[in-house]
Amino acid sequence: MKEIQIRRDFLKKPFSSLIILLCIVGLIEAVSWSIGYKLKIKIVHDEGGILQYIGLIIRGLFLPELFTLFITITLLNLFHRIWNIHSVEYNWRSIYKYELRFLPVLLFAFLAFNPGTQTIRFILESFPNYSWSNYWQKYILHTFTWTVYFKYLFPVILIGYIAMNVSLLQDYLKQRREAQEAAEAEAAEASQKVLALSETFSPPPVPATPSPYLSYIKGKSNLGEIDFPVNEAYYFTVEDRFYYAETLKERYMVSKTLNDLETELDPTQFFRIKRDYIVNRQAVLHYSYWENGKYIVTLNTPDHHKIIVPRVRMHEFREWLQGRDASKPEHANLL
Repeated sequence: MKEIQIRRDFLKKPFSSLIILLCIVGLIEAVSWSIGYKLKIKIVHDEGGILQYIGLIIRGLFLPELFTLFITITLLNLFHRIWNIHSVEYNWRSIYKYELRFLPVLLFAFLAFNPGTQTIRFILESFPNYSWSNYWQKYILHTFTWTVYFKYLFPVILIGYIAMNVSLLQDYLKQRREAQEAAEAEAAEASQKVLALSETFSPPPVPATPSPYLSYIKGKSNLGEIDFPVNEAYYFTVEDRFYYAETLKERYMVSKTLNDLETELDPTQFFRIKRDYIVNRQAVLHYSYWENGKYIVTLNTPDHHKIIVPRVRMHEFREWLQGRDASKPEHANLL
């Protein structure tokens, strides 16, 4: 994966703000109760009980700061669109630079959310005794101070980057899952094609009566040795002075040379199409003219293996193909 597509699915969901805030408030309460148990008990007692204390938390902290978080995340979404950020390279340096671009947004977010946050806090805390002077002096003017700004600064940066990284991680995991599903679908499609091709390759069974021609040959692979029917081979070839048989199951190294095989294989079933290839009649899919008097013969292997054949050899090859048993299905499309 070279880059992560930034879809912001997490940032675009309003419910995400609620989840983040619930986690933060829960963490704050857990820490404060663990280090200031007696003070917390006193606050609960002064408020008149645990339900009243929970109401205080909701009025004074949760609902106002929910607006803070909502505005912060809205700004992150807005500046993604303004800066036209749709992807980030999949390396730590690029991710670091991507996140660093949003630091000024989080530094100045206070100016955007503070009036709304304090207004909500005033409405909830002062009900029903509202006073304009109290609202303006205590909840507006006195909150636009460096003390209040720095009180908000660390939580806002922390919340902003938590939201961004959760969203980025979610986008990454979703993209990786989609890539994996696409790869699995592609592999399934390729398997279906291989299965379809294997069905067109129908090697005749080994004759029960003794034959003057080679029926089985010993092959060697990474897993070991096996004697397999020669009819299961798509073709025999030579590479780097080693001889191979490409079969339905896998590629085997064989000890016989192509000259040996040419004399020992059934000539109605196998044909030496060129110096380094002997092909199985059942494996021929089609052939077509290529260029400069040469032809391309395509086999029905899973990868549609192609063999370039000179014109002089094609004449004899076509005659060999035409000599096949008319009762058998044709496997070569003569173009």
